[in-house]
Amino acid sequence: MRRFILSALIASTLAWNAQAADKIVVGTVPNTSDGPIICAIEKGYFKEQNIEVELTSFRTASDMTPMVVRGDIPIMGGGVSVSYFNALAQGMPLRYFLSRAQIRSHHKIILRKGLDAKVKTVADLKGLRIATTAAGGFSEYELGKALETAGLTLDDVETKPLAMPQTLTAMVNGAIDAAVLIPPFDGGAMRDGATMLVRLDHIVKPEMEVAGLIYNTDWAAKNRDLLDRFTAAYIKGARYFQKAVENGPNRDEIIDYFLKYAPIKNRAIFADTSWSDVNPNGKVVVASLLDQQDFYIRRGYLKAKIPVEKLVDEETAVRALKLLQAKGE
Repeated sequence: MRRFILSALIASTLAWNAQAADKIVVGTVPNTSDGPIICAIEKGYFKEQNIEVELTSFRTASDMTPMVVRGDIPIMGGGVSVSYFNALAQGMPLRYFLSRAQIRSHHKIILRKGLDAKVKTVADLKGLRIATTAAGGFSEYELGKALETAGLTLDDVETKPLAMPQTLTAMVNGAIDAAVLIPPFDGGAMRDGATMLVRLDHIVKPEMEVAGLIYNTDWAAKNRDLLDRFTAAYIKGARYFQKAVENGPNRDEIIDYFLKYAPIKNRAIFADTSWSDVNPNGKVVVASLLDQQDFYIRRGYLKAKIPVEKLVDEETAVRALKLLQAKGE
């Protein structure tokens, strides 16, 4: 009898262990580019892959990077920036593997209230104080590319590194003249009377890779199956989110998710702003990564080019798509 009970307990324990979900902590700077991963959580796509995902919020991608390098968290989301390229140049175990936001990114140059009468074109930005998230960040790249279309460079304006929530305050009190803003912060500024000068995706070429997911390469090498399952679930989340980006019937549902996860709790801001597109297969715009790297080299932020195979892992998404296709998804 004791042997039977012991065998039953062992069998029960083994069954429980087999069903226990794999846990992955993902670091993020909360914004609408979190849409795909939030959808994958809320719609149960990670659960289908026996994965539990925990989102941990940070102020900037720079705050997350050391934790991913150490392996404290295996994956982080963030915008493409010079810090990523420099990290790779220093041999840090990082690799970009999924896109979170790209193409029709809806990033804008926003003018403070009352300045639209004076500033009509990109050329009129010369000499103005313009906020970007950080030196060497994606918004500085976007601003630089926009200025190039008017024969200007970043040296022709005064850039001010500010986090986007602080940018809104600075714009209202006149401390800055303009800013590169993304949803939902652009909507918040315009509700305060600011105006849009230009949508950057109309002039920044090639189509821009704005933000993605980056993993610790040591962790990825040891957890390939888990990484592939995570990616498959993420891709399903990206497809569901993209329907809402295109004003599909699930848009209100996604706004509910944003209100649950994001620091901004104003429904109207999410409803009134455009959200960044996401590739439905997680595919990264590699040409954009290379163009951004070239820009940072011209600015003197980088000394040498990083080989493309070190910049991005394109194979994980391919394997994940095969997993989905095998299930008819």
